[in-house]
Amino acid sequence: MIRGGKLKEKISSYIDSELAIEEVDSIVDTLRQEPTARDDWFLYHLTGDAMRGQPAMDDGFSKSIITKLKTVKIDPSYDPLDESKI
Repeated sequence: MIRGGKLKEKISSYIDSELAIEEVDSIVDTLRQEPTARDDWFLYHLTGDAMRGQPAMDDGFSKSIITKLKTVKIDPSYDPLDESKI
């Protein structure tokens, strides 16, 4: 199993189709077994999509937050930096 900085480098190479064919099985096994490796995989793809201007997949969570924020009334005197109100 691959770990550390080398892992991120290999994930990036795999995504860019630059990983040596003999290393593919090892990186795929690591992606199957390591949640952090899958997180890196997702983030690299998300970053690439954003750089290409492609919309990210949304499970509806972001839209529901935006909808809720449109209905929230905020007291104009509220100061989020005022530590006395924490």
